[in-house]
Amino acid sequence: MPANDLSLRSAVNDLYCDHHGWLQGWLRKRLGNAFDAADLAQDTFVRVIKARSALDIREPRSYLSMIAKGLLIDLFRRRSLEQAYLDVLAAMPEALQPSPEEQAIL
Repeated sequence: MPANDLSLRSAVNDLYCDHHGWLQGWLRKRLGNAFDAADLAQDTFVRVIKARSALDIREPRSYLSMIAKGLLIDLFRRRSLEQAYLDVLAAMPEALQPSPEEQAIL
């Protein structure tokens, strides 16, 4: 493994060990749900790994919270869209409502 990959792996490991607990707590306060907070904390670190930016981070908590805020927005947007879809389905006359099988396809 090249030295740069080892440095990157070490930087991600240090970042995770030093800030994962803080990030998960930060997300839990905003979500009120430990399970969603754990998922978004992991997704945040996946983004860091994919960006290969761990070596360049100067303000880790600011950087991690910026990524997590974007993921929060995506989560809320997706949930809002799902709820709007469910509301439309609930308002439809029963004869027009798609079957559970049709809903699974959508």
